[in-house]
Amino acid sequence: MLKIYGWKRSRAARCMWVMEELGLSYEQVPLNPHAGETRTPEYLALNPSGKIPTLVHDGFVLTESAAINWYIASSFPGTLLPRDGRLAAKVQQWTSWAMTELEPALVSILHERRRSKEQVDPARIEASQAQIHQVIATVLERRLAASQYLLDGQDFTLADLNAASVTSVLQAFEMPLDKHPAVADWMGRCFARAAWARVQQRS
Repeated sequence: MLKIYGWKRSRAARCMWVMEELGLSYEQVPLNPHAGETRTPEYLALNPSGKIPTLVHDGFVLTESAAINWYIASSFPGTLLPRDGRLAAKVQQWTSWAMTELEPALVSILHERRRSKEQVDPARIEASQAQIHQVIATVLERRLAASQYLLDGQDFTLADLNAASVTSVLQAFEMPLDKHPAVADWMGRCFARAAWARVQQRS
């Protein structure tokens, strides 16, 4: 039995997306960290950091969304994880890129926006936005201008899922992608998938 802790307004969504793509049966426990639901003794026994997501599979406990997604995609048959070693390494490459090059600037904007109105620094937000656009233009846009998906000769894979789950924050921030048309088209393809729609129906 697969059980995922976390609500869809968190990185838990990318883990649910993997399970939906693979047609797996799972239980979701939609914890709200803002309501203290990740600080209970029961949950801290699973994840001492008090963060989400956490996966429990037949007594095996795993945290960190990238690790969870790799575990699920490699444990259950499907098309998300290529069998070729080099292509699988590319999945890791794009996942690491999204989470180390792109996600930190997005998180910095999120933290800035959570400040009280008088404490928000527009200059910090603008600097992070400029960094995001530069990273997208120099890496992601170039790649997707040459291919519909991130891996050569492959359809939608875990690389796309992980990277798209990070870029989804751009939509929440209403950041325009008119300068990145290939990225905009790719995001449209990724988020039009039925599995993603099913995630959005959850809590």
